[in-house]
Amino acid sequence: MERLQPNPDRRIAKTRQIIYETFISLISEKEFTQISIKDITHQANISRSTFYSHYQDKYDLLDKTIQEKLSELNELLMKSKSDYMNYESNIDIPDPYFVTFFEHLAKNNKFYHIMFTKMDSSEFLSKMFEVIRESFYIRVSSMEKDQKLLVPLEILLDYSSSSILGITKVWVESNMIYASHYMALQLTRLAIMGLYKTMGKMN
Repeated sequence: MERLQPNPDRRIAKTRQIIYETFISLISEKEFTQISIKDITHQANISRSTFYSHYQDKYDLLDKTIQEKLSELNELLMKSKSDYMNYESNIDIPDPYFVTFFEHLAKNNKFYHIMFTKMDSSEFLSKMFEVIRESFYIRVSSMEKDQKLLVPLEILLDYSSSSILGITKVWVESNMIYASHYMALQLTRLAIMGLYKTMGKMN
């Protein structure tokens, strides 16, 4: 009987996953500048030719790792669009948007912790900001046409995105001290009631 060969796509995905896990493990132990291709291939138990068949160098590996994770976040937010577009405001039920967002971060906590604490995060923050901003733009654009904005769209998008990214950075840097569901609920309350009301400044 002829033996079935492993699916090439599955082999590629498995190899990339091994390289990714090794890469993240190494960054958690030492500085990115100190990591060599030899370190990665030795710990991943792969050949240099295997590594170079997937990535040009460690910088390409870093860029593609970031791109893959943020693309995954973007896809999850897009998939949950129908859930959060049908969400009826309730301060005791977290907005599905925030649930999806924080669950993704919690699931990939090691990656995000390294990006926020071990790397020069300015470029990463800029890319993540754009993912959040674009998802909010799509959400606002999907609103009923008779629902008028009380502030200019650009200010609304920048304020919302900056706020979410800022609190996310603090949460990740503090080792996600609060559960993802708790974070989703608190941001839902802030979104529904606004800053002054949550401060007790308004009835």
